[in-house]
Amino acid sequence: MAKKKVTLLCVDDEASILGALKRLFRRDGYNVLTAEGGEQGLEILREHEVNVIISDQRMPGMIGAEFLAASKEVSPNSIRLMLTGFSDVEAARRAINEGGVYRYVNKPWGDDDLKEIVRGAVARFDLEEENRRLTHDLQQFNAELERKVDERTSQLELKVREMKGRDRIAQHMLAVHTLEDTLELVLLIVSEILQLDKAAVFLGRDVHQVPTAAVGIFAPAQVVPTPRLAEIEITDVQTRAFEVVDERRTAVNIKEPENAAIPPFAVVPILKGEELLGLLEVDNHRSARPISDEELETLASFALQAAVAISDAQSHKDFGEWKIVLDKMLKEVAVDDWVTVA
Repeated sequence: MAKKKVTLLCVDDEASILGALKRLFRRDGYNVLTAEGGEQGLEILREHEVNVIISDQRMPGMIGAEFLAASKEVSPNSIRLMLTGFSDVEAARRAINEGGVYRYVNKPWGDDDLKEIVRGAVARFDLEEENRRLTHDLQQFNAELERKVDERTSQLELKVREMKGRDRIAQHMLAVHTLEDTLELVLLIVSEILQLDKAAVFLGRDVHQVPTAAVGIFAPAQVVPTPRLAEIEITDVQTRAFEVVDERRTAVNIKEPENAAIPPFAVVPILKGEELLGLLEVDNHRSARPISDEELETLASFALQAAVAISDAQSHKDFGEWKIVLDKMLKEVAVDDWVTVA
């Protein structure tokens, strides 16, 4: 990319001096702007990016030191030079100390000396510009580093909360509980750890069925009583998401629903191998906060625990049914034996 042309602003109340400065620096390829006083110079600075300002000290209305001090507010990055006679050297020194002036140049000046001073001023501008760029890049790097550290810390904290929640569920499952009780605990822990507004489990393949368990729908962090589960409405958007999960066996995360009345929600399959046991559906209908990808991974881990709970409940049910059949068979055998003996 071609380097941007250097712009100089020359300020003097004498047109002949402005003309001489313009001719001197244009020959060296500078873009030269001129102003016949401080006020006009400030107006030019408001409209143009200027690398170096060259101002005479003795001007009517606004002297050079005042103009250069004011120019710091309008164009703080410009490098400032002052043209001054020998009688104004002390004023020039004050301007250097108080007005941010880089150098002062005695009048009359030598063209070669003045050009060398301006080249030094341009180099100073470039150096300071590079320092500003590097500082900005460093600040951006630090901000990105802090963001990544915060993000990683949040991920680790989420993982710790997930492990604690899974341990609570595992301890719960060591004792005998109904499937509904276990699923309610899973949902309560999920909504607590991920700070979700609602969580529900749907069992079976019929996506239009009533949830088996739900929390947070009618009141924050509250289990929905069984009689009220039938009151939960399933939207068409949810139904389509359920069908996608059923077909693909993968989670669906709707971060920005097309219908603004529908909150962001996610649906995770509850799988036993390739068998779909049910669906875990969550949303943020109060805060409208989308479910993050990290949270979706956490939901998948709890869906696995839900699958274990459902499988255990099914095993207990099957065992109970077999026990009933076996007891019946044993009674029939006992009756037949009694009859034969008699």
